[in-house]
Amino acid sequence: MAKRKKYLILLVIFSLIILTASLFLSEKNNHFIVFFSGAGMKIPVTEIANDFTHQTGIGVDVHFEGSAVLRQYIETYGDVDVFMSGDKKNMDISVEKGFVKEHAFIAWHIPSILIPPENRDKIRGLNDLAKKGIRLVMSNPAQASLGKLVNDMLLRHPRGREILNNVVVYGSDSQDDLRLFRDLHKRKGADAVIEWNVMAYVPEGKGLLVVPFEKEYEIRDPLMVALLRTSKNPELSKKFYDYFKTEGIKVFKKHGYNIEAGR
Repeated sequence: MAKRKKYLILLVIFSLIILTASLFLSEKNNHFIVFFSGAGMKIPVTEIANDFTHQTGIGVDVHFEGSAVLRQYIETYGDVDVFMSGDKKNMDISVEKGFVKEHAFIAWHIPSILIPPENRDKIRGLNDLAKKGIRLVMSNPAQASLGKLVNDMLLRHPRGREILNNVVVYGSDSQDDLRLFRDLHKRKGADAVIEWNVMAYVPEGKGLLVVPFEKEYEIRDPLMVALLRTSKNPELSKKFYDYFKTEGIKVFKKHGYNIEAGR
């Protein structure tokens, strides 16, 4: 357990170093916005950023990572204009620490089990993930909001420890989880991956089946976008933020997200 914890911490440090280097190398100017987004929303976020640039001529420098890593960078270095967290917790921390000027609900993030069709009879819910011989992929709870949410839920599940013992590898974020699962599954080294349910509809998740968590363990976490006080271009950033929470929300709906607030 100590080795696993040390490994997860080292992954977070490495991610922060890579993120800092990429931002240092970015060519920013007065017509450029720096936008941090949780990795699980890469497809809709990229589409929204491209549409905004096409319509306004304002560039958007998008960086995808686990939400906890992105939040830690903002707290340490600032210099970020808009932030979209993959979970409520990291957004709440940013609000409490005074980094957020305003924020808005976009959609729901719902973790589920994704399986290949041949495992539909073997894995029908969380309890099946505790079976001996099951090999599971999930997000690193120290890096990704998905991993943290699921890990916290499993710690109160009666067979949660058994499920965690069946994790064969932790991904750095939801995109990495899918890549790792696909690679391991080809070599018959993984049976299931815990993912956001919408990841079954991205190209990398094509063909995977969605197995919902049991009702009492269901997680519905709000996706929020925030305008940050650290922005170097507040006027341009506000334009992007306003565009994101009006036009962008339609893109999320198109990609299968539930955008009904309060549900």
